[in-house]
Amino acid sequence: MCKFFNRYVASPEYQSLSQHEQVDAILLSQLLAEMFPDNDYVLASESDSSFSTFIDLLKSSDVDIRLPPLCRASSRASAASEAIAIDLYSRFGNNNFVLHSHLTPYAHGIFPLASRLFNHSCVPNAVARYIITPSESVCMEIVTLRPVAAGEEITIPYLDPALSFHTRQQALRMNYGFTCSCPLCSFTRHISPTPPPSRGSVQLEALETMLRTCVFGIQDRTSDLPHNDCQFSHMPAELYSLLHESYLPDISEIFSRSSHEGQYKDALEVGLTLLALYVLLYPCNYPQIGMHALEMSKTAWNAAVAMKSPTEDEARLISEMEQAARSYLRAASQTLSVLGSEGDAGGPLEEIRILSGLLNGDSA
Repeated sequence: MCKFFNRYVASPEYQSLSQHEQVDAILLSQLLAEMFPDNDYVLASESDSSFSTFIDLLKSSDVDIRLPPLCRASSRASAASEAIAIDLYSRFGNNNFVLHSHLTPYAHGIFPLASRLFNHSCVPNAVARYIITPSESVCMEIVTLRPVAAGEEITIPYLDPALSFHTRQQALRMNYGFTCSCPLCSFTRHISPTPPPSRGSVQLEALETMLRTCVFGIQDRTSDLPHNDCQFSHMPAELYSLLHESYLPDISEIFSRSSHEGQYKDALEVGLTLLALYVLLYPCNYPQIGMHALEMSKTAWNAAVAMKSPTEDEARLISEMEQAARSYLRAASQTLSVLGSEGDAGGPLEEIRILSGLLNGDSA
């Protein structure tokens, strides 16, 4: 496969695929090369192998599966190889996992045992992490987010729980063939949120203040995040418009743009609202909560550092920014320490260590 790879990825057939399809095409090519190195396309029965576990997984319900272009020596494939390739590919959509390093997706992977053992929930009590070691296969580990009671099923998310209800349901039906009835889906099933008021309006400002108060209390206690799942069940009906599919992507983009452009005051204000929404929608200790808290801490630190030769009032503001950075950093550490180290070297936990040192005045 390596001999033909450069030619393959440069081919018009490969280039015409979407990014998602390209990843699956390479993964399928690699699977075929590993399973049938001698081009003897026969599915052997090996009850103790990961491959046989993969073969036992459910196929896609789609009867019209189109095989992507594959990386192989000859463009002319035998009927047997084509049939087996389609048979294997039919299990990709509803069984493969999106691999991530430092919670940034970078590939797809086949983990048959995990596909067999773990069902989905939009309020999961566990998540997958991936350990990347040079010259070794990527290792998947399932980490619980909270104590799990005896007899309680361990569930993981197949998609982002913060997606809108209809987006989640459509993706789960199309890719996995089921309808989710988890607590979050049961709560949002009968809610048809209207678009929120326009950005900058008094009405939206009031709703966002209500959201932050609902989650963090009057004093915005961000360093002590709630430890219970299903925070959304306490959501006042007045806030339902903030569940509209347009709202979360909108404030996420505003936070990212404001933070990177140095508009720290705006970034911290909208970022706190985004953190409140994350805490409301995600289960406790969900990694994305910690990642956003870390970004908030870095934004507050950057705001403090940006004030050169401060006046007396600015010196007080610097102190407030540093205190906010510490508060957000504690929230990030509290959440991300549950997930632990993942991906390759470095990552969020190392960033927390470095930023903690800066806030404490460490020289190293």
